Amino acid sequence: MASRNAVLLALRSAALGLCLGVAGCATAPEQHPLDGKPVKSPRERAQLLIEAANGSLIESDPIGSLQYLEQAEKLDPKYAPIYHAKALAYAYRKDFPAALREMKHSVDLDPENPYALNTYGKFLLDAGRLEEAEPPLKKAGDNPTFRESFKANTNLGILYYRKNEFERADARFMKAINDDPTNSCIAYYYRGHLEVRKNDIPGAAKLYERATQKQCAAFADAHLAVGLMDEREGKLDDARKKYLEIRQNFPDSKASDAAMERLKKIP
Repeated sequence: MASRNAVLLALRSAALGLCLGVAGCATAPEQHPLDGKPVKSPRERAQLLIEAANGSLIESDPIGSLQYLEQAEKLDPKYAPIYHAKALAYAYRKDFPAALREMKHSVDLDPENPYALNTYGKFLLDAGRLEEAEPPLKKAGDNPTFRESFKANTNLGILYYRKNEFERADARFMKAINDDPTNSCIAYYYRGHLEVRKNDIPGAAKLYERATQKQCAAFADAHLAVGLMDEREGKLDDARKKYLEIRQNFPDSKASDAAMERLKKIP
């Protein structure tokens, strides 16, 4: 299902929504981070506990995160972001049934929240529950006020790709790229797959290359795809160089292992 890196990215996205109520992290749970006045309401205290839980998860402490969230839930049991944060903590621990349960609870409490809808849809997508994943992802992806709509549209594109609905997939990947051309690394990558299906290897190579640039530089699978396209185009020296680069930059990864296997086959 979701990798730990994906969970942390989702956590940072969720934190944007949580910070609307309490901007920034408090130095002490008794103080409001903006004006120094005592925090009195259960909602404000719950928000601060969620911030503490997010910090614990970023520090790779999901148990500590869940402990903070247990306190928050006692204070404000109908506050949806608590269950969103719990879902991310459970996903980090690879307890995916619990993550889905908590994420569904979050969406049930706040069915218009695009951050929650995208995370819930992504978890369903990772679980192979494509029909259930489509409605929340579509709702998030079509929300014109959602700053990270590119993520929902990328997830929706992957969903259609897995259903062999390639035109619909491409439309969603293009929407993701139009919404955020800098960060749509996975959308470029999957559009490369679509070009390979058309046997347009030069077109695929350009898209895979774009999926390795700027903020996408750490996308190991895209680097591997660039090497594979170099092979397909007969650019063996470029392919060899790319595979060695992957071994150096992404050691102990599946992409590195695959690159070394390909390197052995280059004459």
